[in-house]
Amino acid sequence: MIESVLYSLASIPLFAARPFLAAFLTAVLARWGVDMPFIGDSRVIIALHHSPAWFQSWGCILSLLALAAAEYWATKDPDVRGFMEDLDSWIKSGVSLLVTLALIEKEDAALIQKLQSQGLAVADLWAGVVAVGTWITAWMRRGALALIYEIDDDDDIGLASVIGWTESAFTLIGVLFLIVFPILSLVLAGLTALGLFVAQAWVRRREERRKQPCERCAAPVYPHALRCPLCRHPQAAPRAVGVFGQPRAHACEDRQAQVWQLLARKRCPDCAARLKERAVQQSCKSCGTVSFATRRELEAYADAIDARLPRTLLVCALFSAIPVVGVIPGVIYYRLNLVTAFRGYLPPLTGCLTRFYVRVLHWGLLLFQPIPLVGAVILPLMCWSTHMLYRRALKNEVQTRLAEPAVL
Repeated sequence: MIESVLYSLASIPLFAARPFLAAFLTAVLARWGVDMPFIGDSRVIIALHHSPAWFQSWGCILSLLALAAAEYWATKDPDVRGFMEDLDSWIKSGVSLLVTLALIEKEDAALIQKLQSQGLAVADLWAGVVAVGTWITAWMRRGALALIYEIDDDDDIGLASVIGWTESAFTLIGVLFLIVFPILSLVLAGLTALGLFVAQAWVRRREERRKQPCERCAAPVYPHALRCPLCRHPQAAPRAVGVFGQPRAHACEDRQAQVWQLLARKRCPDCAARLKERAVQQSCKSCGTVSFATRRELEAYADAIDARLPRTLLVCALFSAIPVVGVIPGVIYYRLNLVTAFRGYLPPLTGCLTRFYVRVLHWGLLLFQPIPLVGAVILPLMCWSTHMLYRRALKNEVQTRLAEPAVL
């Protein structure tokens, strides 16, 4: 009993990172752990082996494997990740609740009876504690990773993929470490939660430190904002927008171009606050400004992004002339320069479908990239086709969402 309790408590950070992977590994160890060398006689493994038969069944294990694979794919895809953001903590706490009940209960009938009963027992209370701990840890994790997703929300430079691989490895190693050193794992779980809390607080403080007082009302304003979100007073010299949406050291040269630059980085065109939704029209949480209030605004925005295309194609041609090696920096360049400006405003389903079409097309084109001379035009073709596909997807979305006609 005590080993199951320690396991469920120490595994909270694992469920907060990759709940279905952690559940899958737990089920595998529960079924086959006693037959594995070195760890088969572990008291934790023996405790896991006493879990209900349904938890160790092929149906449960294969289902958890499929869910773990879907979970990994979802964390890599920004459209799915954005869609699941509000449900993330609840799903993780729910999975940890069910796994904890399975580990503590000894019989299938007992588990079913507990789930159906209205009263609370010790097992229910403990599972609830673990679920709440998982929810809080997942919430802190999301806050700690906010800076990473702000910089690379669409995984254009691969930061989100690195986080995904790291958390998967953390979960895999963490489960095995928990088997061998349960007490030490419990201490490390506490330190992990503390680290997430500190990281989340640092991200929040960093965001506030970047702001400067408004010239009229002294309210905190982003340095690259055109107006104060509180009094709406125009800022005299807003800073230029960086490649990841951050304020640069020098002032912007064109206020209208600043509007397009902010929107291209999914920031409010007035106060520069982050636009978190994946929708064409959305109200800023800070100042209430509506992005693309009219079709004309969106048409002007699309024209501004289109103006970047010739230069981007030229740079991509130079990268494409370098066989194989030039593909990665070239793809990163045109994604940051063109694609992100459209992709961030597509709803999750549209974004997923468009991303699928782009990948199918690109895998076909990449087969010809190593060929001399022919390879020099592959990357520009990838750039142009991606730009047009996402532009077309945004046009279709606008035609669906907005009433007045538009020509994009």
